Amino acid sequence: MSRTLLALMVPEAEPRVGDMRARLDPSARLGLGAHITLVYPWLDSVDVSEDALSRLRRITSAHAAVSFQLDRVDTFPSTVWLGPTPVEAIAALASSLEAAFPERPRIGPDFERYTPHLSVARNVRNDRDNIVAALHDRLHIHGPVECLCKDVHVMERGAAGWRVLASSPLGSPPPGG
Repeated sequence: MSRTLLALMVPEAEPRVGDMRARLDPSARLGLGAHITLVYPWLDSVDVSEDALSRLRRITSAHAAVSFQLDRVDTFPSTVWLGPTPVEAIAALASSLEAAFPERPRIGPDFERYTPHLSVARNVRNDRDNIVAALHDRLHIHGPVECLCKDVHVMERGAAGWRVLASSPLGSPPPGG
């Protein structure tokens, strides 16, 4: 049995931060590409049934594809991340997904508020300021990362690392997308 997560995969970010994630984010070293976590944990892999996937498809089809920019650098105590703008559609999608699966396992602390983010460096404290400065430099030189996510991915962590277990399309594209 393994845990799953629901994520927006963000391949557009890989050219900008993939090298840093490979060095500084343990999930990247286990094969998990640049992403914004929507729900973790979602379900244990043995509980990902056709019924659960059908429920997932009903929720995702009611939300438009998500267009955003990764345009700011921020931190949690031991994580450096890029923040999306706007956040409202991502937060609404995450909230709908959490509400649709009340049976999902709970681990760790309950956070007061969901914060959409793309982790670049995790479990860093000593070098955090240098990592923040490097990300600011990259955004200053190259500008924000333009992103469009059309699917929610079910990612499974197994013994060999992360893999896509399923994906569920979001509804129609956002206006102008």
